[in-house]
Amino acid sequence: MRLDSNALRQLREKRLRRTVELCFAAHPFYRLHYQQFGLNPADIQSLDDLQKLPLVRKDQYMANPEDFRLRVADLPDLSFEEKTFWNVAYTTGTTSGKPSPFFNTTHDHYQVLMQSGRCSEAEGIRRGDLIANLIPLSAMPTGGFLVVGRTGDVLGVPVVSAMTGAKHPEYPIRRTLDEAIDCLAAADPTVFWGIPSFVRHFFRRARERGAKFSRARMALVTGEPTSAALRSELTEHLRAFGAEDPQVRIRYSCTEMQGGFVQCCNEARAQNLTPDLYFLEVVDPATGKRVPEGKEGAMALTHLHRRGTVFLRYLVGDLIALRMGECPHCGRLGEQIVQSPRRTGSLLKVKGMLINPDLVLEALSADRAIREYQLIVRKSDPADPDSMDSLVVRLEADAQARERLAAEIPALVQQVCMVRPKVEFAGPGEIHDRLNDLKSRMVIDERKR
Repeated sequence: MRLDSNALRQLREKRLRRTVELCFAAHPFYRLHYQQFGLNPADIQSLDDLQKLPLVRKDQYMANPEDFRLRVADLPDLSFEEKTFWNVAYTTGTTSGKPSPFFNTTHDHYQVLMQSGRCSEAEGIRRGDLIANLIPLSAMPTGGFLVVGRTGDVLGVPVVSAMTGAKHPEYPIRRTLDEAIDCLAAADPTVFWGIPSFVRHFFRRARERGAKFSRARMALVTGEPTSAALRSELTEHLRAFGAEDPQVRIRYSCTEMQGGFVQCCNEARAQNLTPDLYFLEVVDPATGKRVPEGKEGAMALTHLHRRGTVFLRYLVGDLIALRMGECPHCGRLGEQIVQSPRRTGSLLKVKGMLINPDLVLEALSADRAIREYQLIVRKSDPADPDSMDSLVVRLEADAQARERLAAEIPALVQQVCMVRPKVEFAGPGEIHDRLNDLKSRMVIDERKR
């Protein structure tokens, strides 16, 4: 769908009015929430009117995810597709420790399929490709795993899943890393889709074993920050497999969008290619007011055309800077990321200094001898809560490089964040078991325990 800015705004506002009407009529959370503020559907007629609505926090959703599901049975004028439950994905945990369900109707599923096709075509996936799904198989359906299969379905390209993940004695269906390499080498994929740190781990082990991926041309990564050094390494691996023009695409995704921002070419700004489905605001989380375009604030998501789980002005949990416009590379219209997202509250105070862990992790990722890395903040004396803070850099690294790293890393980290750390070394799999864990815990603050 290619629309100019005026046509897009008209479509967005038409869909917004319809969504707001449905939410006031049959959405448990919003029906009660907005009555308390004295609001009614007539108050929300435009995108600017959205600012009349209060922001919705993630903990409100986590407290009772079922209250965020539109009760379609109470809406007799909806179509069969809009009313029929199709599937559920799971996102952040609830207050009870259980994952939060995110419900899709058939209507939602069809829209997500269209979104998957639009995004992947822009990224450069095409007929003749074969996608290697390197997202681990978890104990619940996650958006990251599901979207790979949807992409294959809507584009008509095959997908082969590595099927790594935590072993379960009753369900011996998951593969070890070497088994996954053998499986995918036989399939000879062109696109490798996964979490960036695991894709790197997979490529390194494949090259150690001399595995051949003669058609490899693209790595599509999502779920973790991807530094310039990691992008460079993934490009190098693809070139080593034989790619003449290696492509690395980075997605900024969230379950609440059933996808996310994508790149249409190497180094392009990631953009929202489905502005007809989502309206994104950058706001001051304290006041709910929008910040000037291009300035950093909290990202608030509004669904424009959903019938299952529906969010209006929902704080995703990231700080970001966006700009609306046409991509200079492909001409598509949508919000573009102009400042990389970072998690709310990601800054840490250590020894009185406020540090940005992302800068430290990016510096560590540039050293190829480091296989895994982790930052730990703890008290120098665990038994004394008033003892000095201690910053620890924990590394899994090549044995021959440990002496060099022990000497170089403290000064490197101090240069980045003004705090000199201790260095500890870990054995394989101690920091992060890539086969069993979906995402790594790169920053641990033990002072909070």
